[in-house]
Amino acid sequence: MPLQLDYVTPSTGATASYHVVQQVSLDYASSITNATVASYLSKDALAAGKFPMYSQQIQVAALPASGTDARAFSETELAAAAPTDGSASSYPGRYAFAGAAVVD
Repeated sequence: MPLQLDYVTPSTGATASYHVVQQVSLDYASSITNATVASYLSKDALAAGKFPMYSQQIQVAALPASGTDARAFSETELAAAAPTDGSASSYPGRYAFAGAAVVD
């Protein structure tokens, strides 16, 4: 499911509001999930076949549980708020979509 959140794209400064996890890779040796996220102006822009405004790879320092869909896991993790107990990830862009709504 896509993520909905106003996000100012670093390359242009324009705001994208609809984000789709397009690719997920799992690094079992390092226990890292890599999600490639494409950001669109809106859901309508994606439906019209427009190109993403921005694309980035975000690392999550965890793997989905056995039997869990990797894309759904990534979407949930990307929308989660950063921990406040000092254990927040230092990966670039890790919390770019924190607080996003997971939508249809």
